[in-house]
Amino acid sequence: MMTTQTTRAALAAGFLIAALGAGHASAAEPAGNGSPRQAHQRGFSLGLQYQANFTGAEDPGPGSAPNQLFIEEAGNGLTFLGGYGFTPHFAMRLTAGTAAHRTTQAAVEVYQSSVVLEAHYRFLPGERARPYVFGGLGGTDIRADQEGFHVQTSGALAALGVGVLYDLTGHLAADLTARLDLINWNSVKVTQDLPDGSTVRLENPIQETGSAGKLMLGLVWQF
Repeated sequence: MMTTQTTRAALAAGFLIAALGAGHASAAEPAGNGSPRQAHQRGFSLGLQYQANFTGAEDPGPGSAPNQLFIEEAGNGLTFLGGYGFTPHFAMRLTAGTAAHRTTQAAVEVYQSSVVLEAHYRFLPGERARPYVFGGLGGTDIRADQEGFHVQTSGALAALGVGVLYDLTGHLAADLTARLDLINWNSVKVTQDLPDGSTVRLENPIQETGSAGKLMLGLVWQF
């Protein structure tokens, strides 16, 4: 379970990464000192990644009821991303992704989505393989749907991660990312669709913490 100290440490790490990158962004670079590859490491980028999502869900135990709902820990989906490289060292990236998870009940579908704004610090500018670290802030939700019932649990998250970009061409790069999401769940919404076409909605505040891990692999086009 994530503690308040862990959340603060994650936020501090994210702000540190942003501060390091901002320092490089504001520093003047000598004219004519960049390689052709470095020229494509600045500017806009768009990408698509396959994601494996791990929620840390509880497994059924020996005493679990037959009709009790459990979510499979591992799910998969897609992540879309867009970013801007201010220098070969520092970039900002906005990611949005959704992963589907199977459950112990065939009629129940569960999806976890997240949107995160990330600050990246990238090493080895000008090289074909460029490792990076990042921190970010965003939001996430888990949605479950079953025969007219819809449950959505939402919260804020702090993200920490590492990755590597590998240039395939001057503009196209493979991107491998590992990310840890530290989550503060704060709201549960329940919606029921009634036979007469009307809808009943209930919302309750909660104070729970959790985490999720992601492995992502995809392609990034650098303008």
